[in-house]
Amino acid sequence: MSKFRFGAPSPKQFIEKLAANDASTTSVDLSNNALFKMKAYEYTGQLVAALKKNTHCTSLILKSNEIGNAECTYLKELLLTNTSLTTLDLEGNKIDSEGAKLIAEGIQKNKTLTTLILLSNGSFGEGCMDSWLAAFNDNVTLTTLKWRLDSRKSFKLNKDITRNNSIVKWRADGKDWETLLPDHLKPARLRGAAQ
Repeated sequence: MSKFRFGAPSPKQFIEKLAANDASTTSVDLSNNALFKMKAYEYTGQLVAALKKNTHCTSLILKSNEIGNAECTYLKELLLTNTSLTTLDLEGNKIDSEGAKLIAEGIQKNKTLTTLILLSNGSFGEGCMDSWLAAFNDNVTLTTLKWRLDSRKSFKLNKDITRNNSIVKWRADGKDWETLLPDHLKPARLRGAAQ
């Protein structure tokens, strides 16, 4: 786990660079940041506001920063508005099923995030599973989800992640990947053929 280093950019400095859409700021790592922990709710909101129109940052790492369910309201907004982020690492925070449900609601319409890390948070169980299953009914871009899940419905979720990985591979190989999409997302030409 990285520690706050003397001379490393503060949350405020990162937020300013993100808000200015600084092309050199492609990754933000505020893991275990003492300043961030003191004002997790405030800084999460500011980060999300700065990332709304940012087109360069692809990785946001917020490990071990006391982020809980309240901050997940902002993270949902981030996932609904940002179009450049491909990796979001929230390992080692205080998110439980309620916060995970909010993240799932953001994931549902997100089209860029490929990796989400939620290891070492609170308990994720049946309380959030319906939201995650609904999210993967529409999301075909998230290919890596790392977390500990206690649910009887996790098999379906794993199947959806496998589908998303197959879509990425088929697309790269030039295969007809659209046939793998959930029925309601398939182009009309494929929906008509299935009937």
